[in-house]
Amino acid sequence: MLQELRAELSLSDTRQAIRDRMREFSDDGEKTRSPRESADFAWRIVQNVLAEELAELNEGLAIDAQLTETDRLALPDGSQAIDVAYRNHKFSIVRSKDRRTLALIDPSAGRLPIERVGSKLFIAGEPVASALIAAIERLIQRATAGVLSDPPVNPQYMTLEIFTSSAAKVEAALNLEHENGFRFVESYKSKSPLKRVFLFERIR
Repeated sequence: MLQELRAELSLSDTRQAIRDRMREFSDDGEKTRSPRESADFAWRIVQNVLAEELAELNEGLAIDAQLTETDRLALPDGSQAIDVAYRNHKFSIVRSKDRRTLALIDPSAGRLPIERVGSKLFIAGEPVASALIAAIERLIQRATAGVLSDPPVNPQYMTLEIFTSSAAKVEAALNLEHENGFRFVESYKSKSPLKRVFLFERIR
């Protein structure tokens, strides 16, 4: 019996390893694709991973208890979005009008850029699959605040958009590590050439 259990666990681990590998963003045609074509590929990866995670989380739940996904592929300003909702709360995956920029918009964490680093896709520096799971977890926490007895979990990441010309503000942001338990991770370009987005991770 123990041997059978070990074999089943080993098989489960193998399946998970294969699944994780298949999730990786491997763009073999990177050098021949235009920026828009690469963004198309990234958009499809995000759609597929999100659909996979929602299907697993919703399995066995009543319809009115499930997470919902709504594709808005022709917004008035020309952009696109995927809304993930639960009890009137949501987060969104958005794609800009020029189809070249992707981001996750989360009321708890702000605007998190979706970018390729090497051959893989990341959301604010975190692998796409785990970042989407974290966004879903934050969504459920917001939607059930005051309903569950467990205390709220502090967000793991925080972003600040700051004018780079303001040295005092930049210095104050970087001091968050010492004052509020955040560690500076990296910064990203903002839509405004005068600003940058600073990403922090909670360390305690």
